[in-house]
Amino acid sequence: MRRGLSIVLSACMALSTIPALASCAPKNAAVGDTTSVSRHINHDSVDKSDILIGVVTTGDEDLDRTVLDAFSKAGIKAIYAPMPDGTTTLDPAQSFKDMTRRPVTAFVVNSLNMKGSQAEGWSAALQTARGAGIPVILVNAGEVPKDANLYAESLRIVPSSDAKGVMPFDQAVQVAINDNPHSKTISVTLP
Repeated sequence: MRRGLSIVLSACMALSTIPALASCAPKNAAVGDTTSVSRHINHDSVDKSDILIGVVTTGDEDLDRTVLDAFSKAGIKAIYAPMPDGTTTLDPAQSFKDMTRRPVTAFVVNSLNMKGSQAEGWSAALQTARGAGIPVILVNAGEVPKDANLYAESLRIVPSSDAKGVMPFDQAVQVAINDNPHSKTISVTLP
């Protein structure tokens, strides 16, 4: 009798944890967006050699190449989701879904603009990343999402001549990946 009751109680406890495991996203914050030391949990950082970045294009191929080169120079692996051949539109939600099947550590989106015909697609894509517990890093965003929980940080590339006190690009990316305290908007320089 006691053994049966113990099994039933164990099953009930296991089932009660399922809703908590439904999403890897923190409550009321973006994945990778610890803004204060009080919310920060000490943990071992992700090694640079274990990082794989998913770079998703918005159509700015020059900036995409610049960012991919920056990752290469910093010794960080990156994969790229370009525009499909012969088209001028991307299905961002599909690109994010495809990359979540690979072990991406973070998504980087260049020149995101949340206005226009693809706004809904980008919102769905960013929700996909959030649900998968993968931080999203925006670079030179034209328009950030209204819901700040959809991205970890927004990086603004500045010229090397203005670099005094500015964080290196790869360091800013690692801050979000490791969920260390940081500002929501960060000025960065490229290597």
